[in-house]
Amino acid sequence: MATNRRDWLKIVASFVVGAVLGSGGTYLALQSIKSTVERSTASATTTNVREAARTTTGLPKMKIHFIYVGPIGDYGWTYAHEMGRRYLEKKLCPNPNKLCIVETAYTENVPEDQAYVYIKRAVSDGAHMVFTTSYGFMDATKKAAREYPDRFFAHCSGFFKDQDEWAALPNFAEYFIDLYEAYYLNGIVAGKMTKTNKLGYVAAFLIPEVIRHMNAFLIGAREVNPKVTMDVIQLGSWYNPQGAKKAAITLVESNGADVLAFTEDSPTVLQTAEDYQKQGRTVWSFSHYSDMSQYGPKAHLTGQIVNWGPLYVEMAIRAYLAWVSGEMSIWSEWPPERPRDYWWSMKNSYTYYDYRRNPADIILPLNSAVPDDVKTYVEQKRKEIIEGVWDPFTGPVRDIKGVVRVPDRKRLSKDELYNMDWFVEGYGQLPT
Repeated sequence: MATNRRDWLKIVASFVVGAVLGSGGTYLALQSIKSTVERSTASATTTNVREAARTTTGLPKMKIHFIYVGPIGDYGWTYAHEMGRRYLEKKLCPNPNKLCIVETAYTENVPEDQAYVYIKRAVSDGAHMVFTTSYGFMDATKKAAREYPDRFFAHCSGFFKDQDEWAALPNFAEYFIDLYEAYYLNGIVAGKMTKTNKLGYVAAFLIPEVIRHMNAFLIGAREVNPKVTMDVIQLGSWYNPQGAKKAAITLVESNGADVLAFTEDSPTVLQTAEDYQKQGRTVWSFSHYSDMSQYGPKAHLTGQIVNWGPLYVEMAIRAYLAWVSGEMSIWSEWPPERPRDYWWSMKNSYTYYDYRRNPADIILPLNSAVPDDVKTYVEQKRKEIIEGVWDPFTGPVRDIKGVVRVPDRKRLSKDELYNMDWFVEGYGQLPT
């Protein structure tokens, strides 16, 4: 019996269920892929599918390559993506010789201005799909997608310039897991833990993503403590441990901050807060993207954490099924609300799952120094966010000049969040 589009879509659905059930569920889903591929081999006509390596049971393996901007040992952004790659391989290749549909590899420390060279190298080495994980890789990834229409490309944290570009690149997708809701929850904790009412933020760049996170953090803090203000120092680099330490010390010594948040891909700010704790001065901080608590066991309050694995599985399984079936709609028409433009956040979490399994969340339990009533309030807001009944940017929200940016009881759209270039009320020092 011939395999039709419905059969392939059933497999996608079975993977969703498998992800919920755990490894046993994904194992069953892989078996259903095997039987469906066996029935459809004759229709898999593309050259790179026929020439792909296969397991002993005949499953073609899709080669997937990841391009990283930093070192996998940064314990921040790149480390989190590397954990996602390993999760993907574990789920889709539980038995390399039998039930296995992917083979992954990565290149780290890729300068943004050389991204195209490294993407081409990955394709030349046989990659059928390439994930690129830095905003600055966007144009290079789109260029490669135009040049290699029979390969799949996915870029993290970018955007489509317009509908024409989206239509011209059916083999290209944008994706992101945003953390503004988690930053908001961290802000609530910060607002309750500060004694000086001064927060400090070490920012890599003041791009919309970072501004959105800073704003959400400050909204949370001022929701529970309207006296709070926040000063910001910009580094001009995603990975700059020395600069991050200098900025953190300045915010504490010169600005009086006693709670520090950051967007820099190392645990340096948290380590600096821990150093102050050891000296007898109370300074708090957070994890950023990965659980960094080991670097500040006393200073660590909680932190925003991301698990890229479930999204990588979702995107890879769709690319794989489109690849082996030739049915591109499995890849190109998802997610239905904005095809090939994935935007996940805490709302994609599994409500009652451990935070470590959710795509985005905060680290639990909170530091034991956090009062119980604060823990209860944070958990209440966490649940409301996951269930979609609360959003940090629910109006009224005013900007730093007092202008209403979000009207009463309104929320911002994905595009408005994504392009945020204004600052909420409550900032003190901002970079010029």
